[in-house]
Amino acid sequence: MADWVTVAACLLAAAMSMRAAARCASAAFDRHFWQFAAGLLVFLAVNELLDLHTLLTIAARAHAKAFGWYGAHRTAQYAFVIALSGAAAMAGLAMLWLTRRADHAVRIAVVGLAFIGLFALLRAASFHHLGDLLGGGASRFDWSSVPEIVGIAVVACAAAIYPRDCDMEAS
Repeated sequence: MADWVTVAACLLAAAMSMRAAARCASAAFDRHFWQFAAGLLVFLAVNELLDLHTLLTIAARAHAKAFGWYGAHRTAQYAFVIALSGAAAMAGLAMLWLTRRADHAVRIAVVGLAFIGLFALLRAASFHHLGDLLGGGASRFDWSSVPEIVGIAVVACAAAIYPRDCDMEAS
């Protein structure tokens, strides 16, 4: 059930992002940002349905076994997660710097996208204990999806508060 809730949330946030992109024809950067956000959210919805992150996990496991380092895979996972967290933080800060002149709603959406990206990459790293830590495995609802949904909600809220009349702000 959590997969379908996440898919619905992604698609709703993507639609809201496209609506934000359509609101402002005069601000090309903002329009392109919201179009990118919409595309990314649609990709995340497809990933959630097709479990593409599971394919990545299977490929990494096969590589580890084929090259003889599967016995040390926990150490590799740990290093990967640490490196990934650092890279996500740096990418988020870089995006905030690049969007420093953009509308505040765009900057809020960047924070939401960075949060979604970090969570999705950690899950793709097959950090199985992440699900245990977040309470995954409930019979009806997988609570480990909540952080991802929160990030999606941040993007959707940012799209909702994006200025309705950019032409008036530009003058």
